[in-house]
Formats: sequence, structure tokens, C-alpha cells
Amino acid sequence: MVKIPYLTGFEAYLKTRKISDKAHTEYMNSLTDFFNYTIQHNPDYKITEDIKDVHEMDVRLFKNFMLEELQLSASTINKVISNLNVYFKYLFSAKKTPEIPTLNINSVTVPKQSDFPVEVFLKLPYYLQADLSVYTRLLILIVAKGFNYKEAMQAGFYQKFNQLDFDEDETKFLNLYRNYIEPYKTYWDNDNLFLSRNRGANSPLLTVPAIHRDLKRDSEATKLDLSPKKLYTTFILLALSTKELSADQQRALDALDTPSLMYYRRLKRETNFDIYKV
Repeated sequence: MVKIPYLTGFEAYLKTRKISDKAHTEYMNSLTDFFNYTIQHNPDYKITEDIKDVHEMDVRLFKNFMLEELQLSASTINKVISNLNVYFKYLFSAKKTPEIPTLNINSVTVPKQSDFPVEVFLKLPYYLQADLSVYTRLLILIVAKGFNYKEAMQAGFYQKFNQLDFDEDETKFLNLYRNYIEPYKTYWDNDNLFLSRNRGANSPLLTVPAIHRDLKRDSEATKLDLSPKKLYTTFILLALSTKELSADQQRALDALDTPSLMYYRRLKRETNFDIYKV
């Protein structure tokens, strides 16, 4: 088990605060997880296991790890950071460390339902015909069919996409898209969905920065966050808020592993996400 510096003294301090057994367990879990991570990613601390070798950057890295890799909810991450803050403030007051590594670590903003571009999917026919980049609209349609951004950008995805069923509005957009993409398909001799518009490019596939430029420009125009992650998250939250799932929504939920599904369910609770509030 990982060593937690000055644990005996900190537990004695916690007793003076008369916290519950549940809160005590949460403190221990937060500290154990943090020091497990830090001993693997801080070479100095791995050698010395001296609290003086733990710094603000270690907390920032751990916070990012919880956000990006573990995909923990904002409230869970904020609770962990709060627990670490109590621990480091105790050590500082006891003169065990010269700094408080959590002092400048901001909490994670808990998202609101208004942060999600819900109307893009509730008014999909309108947005497929809106004055937006063809690639932005194509990505919106792909997400609305239950696929994520990474799948959409993969070589060969067109084979799966072309087997899907499309309604009248979707077909109308796809006809426009095919007219748009035809010169690039001919030039590159390539059937992938997202092709580079730069004929001097090293690869026929559209680059990630290029699609992000389109999405950023269209986000500014619509005043909506059309980033790939936000689009996909919105679609999943809508699916989790729907009683009778469409085939596309079912496809998206079936593709999620258990930790991812739990993450989106927590996010739905945190944001009080409700399709009927839209």
C-alpha cells in the first residue's frame, strides 16, 4: 500500500473535526489515489517519498488525469481536490511542508444544461441546411446517427456510414455533401468522408486542426459549442433522457462501455439534464 506522509498526525487532526466515517473514508481514498499517481509520475518523490518533493504541478497533473483519463464528474474531482487541500493545509500549519500545493488549483466548473448544443439535435433538419461548413454539418449528422468524432475521422468509416438508413432531410443534405466532396474524391481517388481541401497536403484525409477550424468558426456563428466532444456528449445525454430510444440513440448507448455509461449518467444528474426543459 502506498505511503501517505504524516498520516497518523492527519488522522488525529481529522478526529478533532468530528467528521463521519464516510467522510474519513473519502479522505483516505483521495490521499491514496493521489499518492499512488504521484509516486509513478514524480521521479523525485518516487526516490525520497518526502512531502517536500510534492508540488503544485503534481496536483495539476492528477486533476487532469481525473478529468481526461478517468473521466470523473466535476463534483467528484472537486471533492478530491478539497480533501487534498485540507490535508496540505494541515501539513503546512504543522510545518511539515513549505508550501500548499493545492492553493492555486481551481475547482472544475460543473456544466449546466445550457452549455450543451441541444437544439442542434432537436432541430436537426434546420442545422443540416444551415449556412455552416459542409464538414460541420456532416459531423453533426454522423453524431446524430450514434457515432463519435474519432470513429467519424477514421479511414474506412464511410463503408459503415453508407450502409445506414437516412430520412428525407438527411438524404437532402447528403446529396449536397456529395456534390461538394466529388472534386476532392476525384483528385485524391479516395472514398473517405472527410477529405483534405488542400491539394498540396501529404495525406488525402482531412487533418484534425482543419475540422476544428471549421467547428470553431461555426460555433462563433451559431453561439453554440460545436466541439466534437460537446456534440457527442449532448447526443448521449439526450439519449439518456429519452424514454423510447431511436435506433440511432440505441446504437450510441450500446457502443459505450460500463465506465463511460456511468460517467454520462453522473453528468446527467449533475447538470439536471432534462429534455423537457429545452
